[in-house]
Amino acid sequence: MNYEIIYEKNPVSEDIQILNDGIMEEAKRKKDMKQLDFFAFFIRDEKGKIMGGCGGDNMYGGLFVGQLWVAKPLRNKGYGTQLMQKAETLAKESKCNFIAVNTFDWEALGFYKKLGFYVEFERKGFDKNSIFYFLRKDLISCI
Repeated sequence: MNYEIIYEKNPVSEDIQILNDGIMEEAKRKKDMKQLDFFAFFIRDEKGKIMGGCGGDNMYGGLFVGQLWVAKPLRNKGYGTQLMQKAETLAKESKCNFIAVNTFDWEALGFYKKLGFYVEFERKGFDKNSIFYFLRKDLISCI
C-alpha cells in the first residue's frame, strides 16, 4: 500500500478529531489517561448569533483555553472576564491542577495577568518581533 502526505489548509473538524482520537487512544494505552473533553462557552444575542466566547480542552489535569474572543461592541464590559471565570470554574469542577492560555504581546497579556495568570515561558522569533506568551494559573484548591 502506498501512502501520501497531503497539505490541507483549514481542515474540517472531523478530520482533526481523528488525530485527537489517535492521541487519546495512545494516552489511554500508555498511561491510562481519560479522554480529552473539549468545551466552549458562548455569548449569544437574542437571535442566537455568537458575539463572543471561549473554548479549549480539558487535558490530563490541565484546562487549556485555546480561543477567547469578544465582538467589538461587547468589549470592555466584563464579558471576557466572565468567560475566563466560567472556564476557571469548569477547571476546578474537573479537578484540574492549572488553567493555561496563550497570547501575543500585542493581544491580551495584561488582561490575563489581571486575572491571576503568570508567564510560564515566552517564545520569540515571530513576525514583526512579536512575542508569544504561555500563561498559567495554578489552582491551589485542586492540587
